Amino acid sequence: MSDYVRTQASNNALAMCQAVLNGREDSRIGQITGDPGTGKSALSRWLTEEFGGIRVVCSHGIAEKQLFVDIAEAMNRQARFSIDTTGSYSTLFRRIKKEISGDLLVVDEANHLKWGVLEALRGLSDQGQAGLILVGTDILAKRLVEARVRHYLAQLRQRIGAKRIVLEPMADPAEVAGYIIQPTFGAVSQKVAQTFLQTCGGYWRLGLELSDACKRLMEAEGIDALDETTILTAGALMAGYETPKRRKRKGDAQ
Repeated sequence: MSDYVRTQASNNALAMCQAVLNGREDSRIGQITGDPGTGKSALSRWLTEEFGGIRVVCSHGIAEKQLFVDIAEAMNRQARFSIDTTGSYSTLFRRIKKEISGDLLVVDEANHLKWGVLEALRGLSDQGQAGLILVGTDILAKRLVEARVRHYLAQLRQRIGAKRIVLEPMADPAEVAGYIIQPTFGAVSQKVAQTFLQTCGGYWRLGLELSDACKRLMEAEGIDALDETTILTAGALMAGYETPKRRKRKGDAQ
């Protein structure tokens, strides 16, 4: 993902992954949480590429065996692995743990996992000596401290410790300008950055979509520099509206 837009949060996540891989044998697990749209999945893909790791995406209610089949298949997509995906869960666990030592395993949508599956992943990190990054919404963080399973997940919580990253909507116009606007449009005024921030709500995903929409609009209209009008118009187009100029052009063409 050479076009991945890095932010301070992603730099912190990168450092956390390094800490996970270099940690003690019983401390190689990290956690990334955030609201939908804050860039968790894109970050998980980028981290996987940066570390040459393995990434899987969980579905609701996925069982241990299917998750470990998915992990084995993800490993097999890398030329250095060749793991038989048949057999029982315990057989898959043994095969994977023999091969995964020193690798980074990124589990996205981990908020879908039941406590037993989370504990299986903890076991894989412990016994296979792999770095494990759990990525999900705040539901994941809440699940780890639920009263009914708190005792069962105590070891997982201990291994995560302080290795937690929380992705939040950006609140500083300077951050939006530095990480999203400037790489594409160059330097802008604080007022333009503030308008961009308000239009995308500070959400990473929407910010990138808004940037793309502004770029297309500027190319179509021959606009040289990003301004507030362009941002608001692009935001309206993203929301399903049309500018008067575009409506007129459609009318002329009919």
